[in-house]
Amino acid sequence: MNLKHVYRVVTENPEEAKKQVSETLRGIYIKNKARKSVNVDQLSEAERLLYQALESNEDPRSYQFASEVGRVRVQRGLKDELDRAVVVSKQYLPRMEEMFVEAGVPKEITRLPFIESCFVNEACSIVGATGIWQFMPKTANKNLRIDSAIDERYDPLKATRAAAIFLKENHRRLKNWNLSVMAYHHGAGLVSKAVRRLKTDDAFKIIRYFKDPQFKFASRNYLFEWLAMLEVDTQTPQNKLPNYITVSFPKKRIIKEVLDEFKLSTNDVKLLNPHFREPIWSGKAPIPSHYPIRLSGITLEEFRKHEYPKGN
Repeated sequence: MNLKHVYRVVTENPEEAKKQVSETLRGIYIKNKARKSVNVDQLSEAERLLYQALESNEDPRSYQFASEVGRVRVQRGLKDELDRAVVVSKQYLPRMEEMFVEAGVPKEITRLPFIESCFVNEACSIVGATGIWQFMPKTANKNLRIDSAIDERYDPLKATRAAAIFLKENHRRLKNWNLSVMAYHHGAGLVSKAVRRLKTDDAFKIIRYFKDPQFKFASRNYLFEWLAMLEVDTQTPQNKLPNYITVSFPKKRIIKEVLDEFKLSTNDVKLLNPHFREPIWSGKAPIPSHYPIRLSGITLEEFRKHEYPKGN
């Protein structure tokens, strides 16, 4: 698919728009199928616009091919979702960048969640990929806790640390950060196959020349989408997380008891601990002993005085 052939902005029903474009393309072919080249003078205005969009290709057969099912694609705009994602990302990106630098991964790769999930923390794909980094259970289990009460894929910071480890492993295998980014989407195995077949580690040559049934539209565009996200406006006002402390309890605790005991905001603690799932918030399951929890509205000194009073 040649992405230079963008015809127009769609405002009506996408499926109807695709049907109209396919019919127009077929119209060009029918009018010219007995000719060796397209007769521009006999084209309607809509046909002429498509003719120009396809770089004035004079071969009538190319329009028959272009009109076939699956050849016309409509890409839905994501402006509103992206605007929201930029605001949400400001809560996490400063710490995410620090984590990547600490792990030896370029901090620019922290922009991948824009592509993976638009920074929607509750994002869950039909195949089970979850959280802003869209980890599958099998991959996540190596570095994250997943059970009915706690799923750390939903914690943007814990998941970011796991993503840094995963990307570092990609780089160990591929020796190239562009290829490591590509491998985040479709696996280091497929990227390694492309490198071997084409005898190059140039990501852009692989995108252009590698042919494989698994290497389709989304795969070919993933690296370019990430590069585009590096240009996102960095002047968006900061939207920081509440100040918090990270603590743990020596024994299992029910979350409501903790909130009431320390007079904390439920909304703030939920925002800071998105990996706690329904069983914990409903009280059906306790916070595990010695498991870290982030609390806002209390200082570490206040917590220590309350939990470890003198003389006990």
